[in-house]
Amino acid sequence: MKKSILIPAILVAVVLLLMLGTSYYTEYLWYSSMGITEVFLKPFVANLAIKAVLFVFAFGFLLANFLPLTKSLSLRRLRVIDASSDSAPGLKKKHAVYVALAVSAFWALVLPALWDRVLLFLNSVPTGEVDPILGWDTAFYLFQYPLLQLLSGAFISLLFFAVIPVALAYFAGGNIAIVNNRLQFDGKARTHLSVLLALFLLWFAASRFLAMADLLTSDSTALFGAGYTDVNVRLPLIRVQQVVAVVLGALVLVNVGLRRSVIVYAVPVALVLMLAVTGIAGAVYQSFIVNPNEQARELPYLEHHLLATRQAYGLDAIDRRTFPLDRQEEITREALAGKDTTLENIRILDYRPLKQHYLQNQSLRLYYTFNDIDIDRYRLDDEYRQVMLAVRELDINALPQRTPINEHFRYTHGYGVVMSPVNAVTSTGHPTYFYRNIPVESTIDLPLDRPEIYFGEMTNQFVVVNSRGQEYGYPDGDDNTQVDYQGTDGVELNPMRRLLFALKYQKPILLLSDEITPESRILFHRNVVERVNKVAPFIHTDSDPYPVVADGRVFWIIDGYTTADNYPYSQPRGRYNYIRNSVKVVVDAYNGTVDVYKFAEDDPIIDAWQGVFPGLIQERSEFPAYLEEHVRYPVDYFNIQADILRKYHVNSPNMLYQGGDVLEIPVEQYAGRETEVEPYYVTMQLPEGEEAEYVLMLPFTPQNRNNMTAWLAARNDGEHYGELVLYSFPRGEHVEGPSQVEAAIDQHPDISSQLTLWSQGGSTVNRGNLLVIPLNGSVLYVEPLYLQSENRSVPEMRQVIVYYQGELAMESTLDQALDAIFGILEDDPEPSEPGEPGEPGDPGAPVDPGQPVIPGTVQELLEQINTAYDDMEAAARDGRWADYGDKVEELGSLLAQLEDLLSADE
Repeated sequence: MKKSILIPAILVAVVLLLMLGTSYYTEYLWYSSMGITEVFLKPFVANLAIKAVLFVFAFGFLLANFLPLTKSLSLRRLRVIDASSDSAPGLKKKHAVYVALAVSAFWALVLPALWDRVLLFLNSVPTGEVDPILGWDTAFYLFQYPLLQLLSGAFISLLFFAVIPVALAYFAGGNIAIVNNRLQFDGKARTHLSVLLALFLLWFAASRFLAMADLLTSDSTALFGAGYTDVNVRLPLIRVQQVVAVVLGALVLVNVGLRRSVIVYAVPVALVLMLAVTGIAGAVYQSFIVNPNEQARELPYLEHHLLATRQAYGLDAIDRRTFPLDRQEEITREALAGKDTTLENIRILDYRPLKQHYLQNQSLRLYYTFNDIDIDRYRLDDEYRQVMLAVRELDINALPQRTPINEHFRYTHGYGVVMSPVNAVTSTGHPTYFYRNIPVESTIDLPLDRPEIYFGEMTNQFVVVNSRGQEYGYPDGDDNTQVDYQGTDGVELNPMRRLLFALKYQKPILLLSDEITPESRILFHRNVVERVNKVAPFIHTDSDPYPVVADGRVFWIIDGYTTADNYPYSQPRGRYNYIRNSVKVVVDAYNGTVDVYKFAEDDPIIDAWQGVFPGLIQERSEFPAYLEEHVRYPVDYFNIQADILRKYHVNSPNMLYQGGDVLEIPVEQYAGRETEVEPYYVTMQLPEGEEAEYVLMLPFTPQNRNNMTAWLAARNDGEHYGELVLYSFPRGEHVEGPSQVEAAIDQHPDISSQLTLWSQGGSTVNRGNLLVIPLNGSVLYVEPLYLQSENRSVPEMRQVIVYYQGELAMESTLDQALDAIFGILEDDPEPSEPGEPGEPGDPGAPVDPGQPVIPGTVQELLEQINTAYDDMEAAARDGRWADYGDKVEELGSLLAQLEDLLSADE
């Protein structure tokens, strides 16, 4: 029976060890291929070493407590055998060893991984900033405090594992007895338990230092951090607790010789009373002394809270400016001539319908897809152009035949980028293109020599490259081109590694296939976020990696954050109360190389990690020059800062206490419902600026009101990168907020009737992002309108609404809407004939500024329909199937417009 159980148990253990060893070794191979084995080995070795030290300490401590119990637990004492017997063996010492081994192993294993806290502790440096109450460097709270908290809890649990068995053993052995309703101890039990009690008291005294820090990192009544009662009542009482605990510990040890029962009973009573007095005194003082005059008493601590929160969220250096509002000045198009870059880069494309367009028109094969739409800026032909772009990735779930060979050997990568200017659409309301199609067609001077996407946001499966059969490069008609991977990534596959990877992924094909040659390599961890988390496990990654076309290839830029939850006096937001956008990580979409660059100069946490992994994190000065102009302030970080700033933008602690002047994020209309305005990138000239720059901005409204009172801007370009500017409008001036502009649009008779007409005709009207753009001492509001009817697969940008100083216009193009409000430039060229589509093969000819999107007569539409039909036939004859698909889409759109126009005439 024993063998029948033992053999399967051994087999299960062997299988588990094999799986664990396979996982660790294959991970080591990956880190080795990346040239960063230290990132794998240092945490692994450090964790083993820390656990070993803790295990040895626990084993020694428990064994020292368990060995004396062997005599107390003799079989005679337990009355298992006759007391008169001459052979009354005690429990063997080896039993104490076994129990100590088991308990200490369990204790060490269940403790969380400590490698990160220990290594940060060892590599921390003073910050030079101290908390305002205890005068301790903030490095203590960021590095020492988290480790000491964990070790403190671990020690008291270990003490518990010792005290309970010891007490039970002495009670069972008769060393502790209840006589006349009183506990009586013999000398051995008294000495042993007194030592353990003294250890507890010493731990309690030491833990009072952490209790002091707790006051500064926990919630108070009026603020987060130590308040008036904490500083004036609880903190002094905690110091008294320290002294009392040390005195009680000494008394307990002295009592080993005195054997006074009163001391044994007095110690726990004193501890309970001491803790009760602290709690009750604090509550009474708060209720009767502080609360009646809370604002005045808490004022200095509220100031600590205000300043610390700003510091912790990177808001201490924010630049506050008053927006130079000047509504008296009559602005004409001539006066706006100096704002050309701003006006030419106003975004009329919305990322949501744009993604639908890309999926419909640029996927080109069922197995290609786009994860999301990103926004960036490029210098094209010496012009500053804002663009929206997406990477065409491989969707492994949509392959026509999901065989192991197809999934892992043939279809290995996505292909190319689709890019559109933000300010242009075709005559049918579709986006125009800078990049499109397969192979990539470009209308700009921006080479893309390596369009293959081996590493992306959706590349979650492993692939084998340089196999016997070539990979599919990209679709070419009804066939596929053949390519070999020329990059540097991957782990070489020999017979042993093939076996290990087959076990890791449970894919026998890796072991059995004759596709694999000695030159073959396996590429895994290809998801760029996963890849970054492997290379830099100590950072939190941004939710939106974005692609950049530079140096002839595609790169991913991913923002990384360091966080902490123990920053003194700082208001928590979720699980942390300190955050920095500490690094930017660059991932090559072809080679898979991962480079980490430090961007935060005031972050002690990333400085400590540089000490932990020297050479892994490069300095900002080493960031590639060809990527520098694509660095942008991350939306995730901006959202966090904006959320904190809503309450903590005030300069007065009195105002903070009263909750006055709280800012709110305004709402806008989208898809028939209200939604919060999202931060958006805009190319604009700041009021004091000399030229246009790339800015991330967000408007604010007062709490429970709809007018706009401020807007926050994060600068992105050059030496100004990372600067935050909070513009406040002059008090007493009314500036319309987004919801008020949306209401004005709804109430405008002409616009409202047109929207109703479209809706009644079966079209769905979707409003794009309402952009709030400060301009020439006032504010310009721009909102595109998208229409989607039942017979159209994607929305079309049909109108642009512009609002400025009470004037409202809805026109076919942005230029026409601006002309309607500001007038036409005297030297404007005559508007071109409407509805002229691009030539066949021209990737989405942009609309002329004077060209309306919706033709005014049926005759014009019929001419466009005839032209589109001829172009469609020509594309079919020439085998230009991508153009053919575009023309089919254009023809359908024109026919739908004709239907709308005829319905309106009825």
